[in-house]
Amino acid sequence: MGKTLIISVGGSPSPIICSINFHRPENIIFFTSLETESQIAEILRRIDLSSIRNTDKIITQSAENINFCLNAILTTLPEILSRWKTTIDEVIVDYTGGTKSMSSALVLGTIEYTKCFSYVGAKDEKGRDKDGIGVVIDGQEKVITLRNPWDELAVDEKKKICLLFNSGRYLAAKEISEQAARKVSERQKSLFDMVTRFSEAYYKWDSFDYDGALHFLKRAINELKIICSQLPNNHGIVNFWQKAKENLDFLNVIVHGKEEESGKLPKETNAKEENLEISDPKLKSEEYRLYDLLANAKRRAILENRYDDALVRLYRALEKRAQLELKKYNIDASNVNLDLVPTKLKEKIRFKYFNERTNKAEIPLYGAYCLLKALEEEEGRRGIGHRFFELYEPVIRTIIDMRNNNIIVHGNVLADKDKFDDAWKNCLQFLGIDEASLPQFPQLEL
Repeated sequence: MGKTLIISVGGSPSPIICSINFHRPENIIFFTSLETESQIAEILRRIDLSSIRNTDKIITQSAENINFCLNAILTTLPEILSRWKTTIDEVIVDYTGGTKSMSSALVLGTIEYTKCFSYVGAKDEKGRDKDGIGVVIDGQEKVITLRNPWDELAVDEKKKICLLFNSGRYLAAKEISEQAARKVSERQKSLFDMVTRFSEAYYKWDSFDYDGALHFLKRAINELKIICSQLPNNHGIVNFWQKAKENLDFLNVIVHGKEEESGKLPKETNAKEENLEISDPKLKSEEYRLYDLLANAKRRAILENRYDDALVRLYRALEKRAQLELKKYNIDASNVNLDLVPTKLKEKIRFKYFNERTNKAEIPLYGAYCLLKALEEEEGRRGIGHRFFELYEPVIRTIIDMRNNNIIVHGNVLADKDKFDDAWKNCLQFLGIDEASLPQFPQLEL
């Protein structure tokens, strides 16, 4: 819509005229009291109106009461700016005129709508009466444009963003970052834009949207690299960048099945025993999705105390591991090729797990481990299929029962921290996975 000047009126009209001539706005909003409203006509007569497209006014019922002044601004200003389709980048606020209450209210009431304040002072100490400490003398005015106050106010915004991000509330962190980016100056905007993209990336990752997460994480890391080069001594930012690069490597494996040169990649404690040296990109991707599922379960428990959701994810991790192992035999648990099933299980699977609606043999967690055990027996080895049943009573059944009896699945039982901690320990023990090797989201420090 063009530059909009919001200016308080009161006292001499000369500073107001000076400010208008200096800023050359297309739109003017006069903030005035009942007593000084008549000055607006005089001001308009003394300025060049050729570039002025719109004018409006906000009138306070009391020039001395800051509450009255603030209420007038907050109830009137949003409608005017909306009607003129004015953006925060186009608004300048000059608080020179009027009473101290009016000036204070104008600053407080417009802080969300501008990046720029201005004030009309004197050219030098001779430009004021009363030996340089009084009001500005007409003709001695100087417009002072003040640095964007949001650069200082953003300190609190940064604290809020870090708290939300590190608590797993990535969307809330993103929203505050976006709002701050619209208010701060250009030198700070790049920082908040970067945080916005990181928040979006980790939100998508936390929601299992791996493709979307990879897109935003790549872009955010490139932006952060530039910021790190400018702030090499900011260890919080540099550490975040390094951890995010490790996360990017992990995410690349999930999406593309390919490892990157840098970054730590999870290893199983018993990889040799379980023959987990996977070279097929699709299987490698599935393997890393299993690790990520476990990390997601831990975040639900630790960050949100959502132990019920976390337990469901642990159950899914047990099931996913069985499905991953079966894929090494070219068996899809959601559509079992009976030709690949050991003879002694063919009829059982056909009878018990055949889905007439989909016309497929679909085996759940327990059936998948039964099939794995039979396949291992044919090979003459004891693998995770055998271990499932060896540990079923002391370890596995507890996890399955807690999941099945949970209120969000089949029962009415609520999980708590102790139940989750037991299930977590048992799950990792059975899967043979070291918790330290799971992907960890970085802690944000600004």
